[in-house]
Amino acid sequence: MGRAAMLHMDRSADYDNEAWRLRSALSDLLSNLPIARKLFLASIIPALTVILLSILTYRSVTTFSDDEGQLNDIYYSQRLASEYLRLVVDLETGFRGFVLTSQEHYLFPYRTAQDHVLNIGRTLEAQVSQQDDQRTLIAAVQQLVRQFINEKEVLIEAVKAEHPDEAREYIEEGRGRTLMLKIRQDMGRFEHLTQTALNTKLAKIAQDRDTMLMTILGGGLFALICMVAALHLIAHSITTPLARLATAVVTSDSHPIPQVPVMTRTDEIGNLSRVMHAMSSAIHSHIAAVQQSEANLRQLNQDLAGSEAKYRSIVDHAPFGIFTTRGMTLVFSNRYNSLLAGLDLDTEKDPDAVRRAIHPEDRDRVITEFAQAVAEGQPYETVFRFLHADGTVRKVLSRRIPIRDHSGQVVMYQGFNVDITVLDFMQTRLRRAERLATLGQVAAGIAHEIRNPLVGIGSTTSLLLDDTDPSDPRRPDLTVILQETKRLDRIVNQIIDYARPREIVAFAFDMAQLMHEVTKVLDEPLARKQARISISAPASPYTIQADRDQFKQVLLNVMQNAIEATPQDETIIVTLDQKARGVEPGLEITVTDRGSGISPGHLPHVFEPFFTSGKPRGTGLGLAICRNILDAHGGDIALDSDLGRGTTVRLWAPLRQQQRMQEEGDHAGHDLRYG
Repeated sequence: MGRAAMLHMDRSADYDNEAWRLRSALSDLLSNLPIARKLFLASIIPALTVILLSILTYRSVTTFSDDEGQLNDIYYSQRLASEYLRLVVDLETGFRGFVLTSQEHYLFPYRTAQDHVLNIGRTLEAQVSQQDDQRTLIAAVQQLVRQFINEKEVLIEAVKAEHPDEAREYIEEGRGRTLMLKIRQDMGRFEHLTQTALNTKLAKIAQDRDTMLMTILGGGLFALICMVAALHLIAHSITTPLARLATAVVTSDSHPIPQVPVMTRTDEIGNLSRVMHAMSSAIHSHIAAVQQSEANLRQLNQDLAGSEAKYRSIVDHAPFGIFTTRGMTLVFSNRYNSLLAGLDLDTEKDPDAVRRAIHPEDRDRVITEFAQAVAEGQPYETVFRFLHADGTVRKVLSRRIPIRDHSGQVVMYQGFNVDITVLDFMQTRLRRAERLATLGQVAAGIAHEIRNPLVGIGSTTSLLLDDTDPSDPRRPDLTVILQETKRLDRIVNQIIDYARPREIVAFAFDMAQLMHEVTKVLDEPLARKQARISISAPASPYTIQADRDQFKQVLLNVMQNAIEATPQDETIIVTLDQKARGVEPGLEITVTDRGSGISPGHLPHVFEPFFTSGKPRGTGLGLAICRNILDAHGGDIALDSDLGRGTTVRLWAPLRQQQRMQEEGDHAGHDLRYG
């Protein structure tokens, strides 16, 4: 027993030594084998298992598909049998209807069933040709149906020959019921046979499905076990040296760049260890230079951030618009440029919105001219207008300078927009004041040189009229002279009224009440035209601080013009509403007529003195005087006209009269709204 135990122990030791040598050889082989070949070896066993599993699965799926095809044939046979029996019933129903009523249209279901029943029977017979018991049963039913049809055909012909008695006796005695009962019984047996076959096939399908599932699951599990085992071996040969390498490269505060050891392996991991060793050595030599460069870069970034903050502060708070374009694309716009364009800085983030804010009448011109300047690389300067959402217009002087690189190529355009609205407004007011001053001197001379002769002519003519007999033929001429003298005196008064400076005697009054008062004054011309004035002032009273007499003159002029332009039996629409201009509250009055309108060519000149359109006896000073009065009040007047449809005059005035020079500068764009 002792010798046997010793021999057994020696053999166990030999087996252990042999297993250790085998594992060492396998480990050395996997260690020195490239990773791609390791993965290839790991994929062979799962691939063979998958191929075998695919073959077994294919056979199971083929068997399952064949069973499903046979099951579909059984379902089709059942549907054909149901249709066949329904047609037999339609034969009996159509036959009875025709016999009982002798009407041809009752034969329609009979003929339809007759055309299809035998064909369906043959189809059904072919469908069950592989099942002898079902095929024999269907053949017997077909014979009964032919007999059934032949009997009905004979009786139908008798009914058509006006001998319905036999057919009615056939129905009353129930001779056709025997055949029907026989057919139903045979079809019932056929249904039973098909149902039995169906149940058998369903059971076989269930068995085949279980077999297929077991094959797939069992084979998949076997393939998974093989794959996991192979991958475990490969992963062990890869992860073990990687873990040792990761342990070696763990950094610490004292050694942020570790020294990587070199492995003796000849695979990719061994090569990686040698490369990492060389890299760690190179990193140690460059780390000092990188740290010095980082310190220099940090200082440069601080200096750059300070310069950029200073530049942005200057640009954002500059009192003029600053923008940058690359080609035709706007890439930067400062805060003032957006305000100049009337944009909301909190909601509008699209840089191109500044371009869309250019007045539609100027936009195409500015874009075309700037595109040509960009194409030629030349500076560009122009004057255009920004149109705000509330209708305010800002006039801008824009200069754009090309910025070039070291090679002379234009890389961008630096632009500046300067608001010249106030300057343009003041120049316009100055030119108008100069014209009024000149006209005032002329008007004074006219008044001095013309009024004295006019007084003499008028007085003499009045005396002559008093001394002339009403039947005298010269009396009409004297009347014309007196009327024309008075008309010339009115013209002189209007010229003086237009040219003299406006002195405003402002006090608070209700504008709506003044409008009704003016309408009452115009009752006579309204009656002559059979016209009406409709006043809309929903929020009355409308209190305004202004010169009441001068505003009455404005309303009389505007409404008189509307009456003269309005056709017979039309309505003039007058509206009064509160409307602010910027931050300044005010009142807006609109007067709309349905006259012939003013041509686009005449419209820009309607406020010029001595210009008149469509009024042969007009002096052309009415609207000019209205404009002077509203200018003196800090308001404005605008006119829109659609030729052939009518004209709308808009008057706006502030609610309060104050020192207006600063406000005129702030809101000068409103006076440019209509021109």
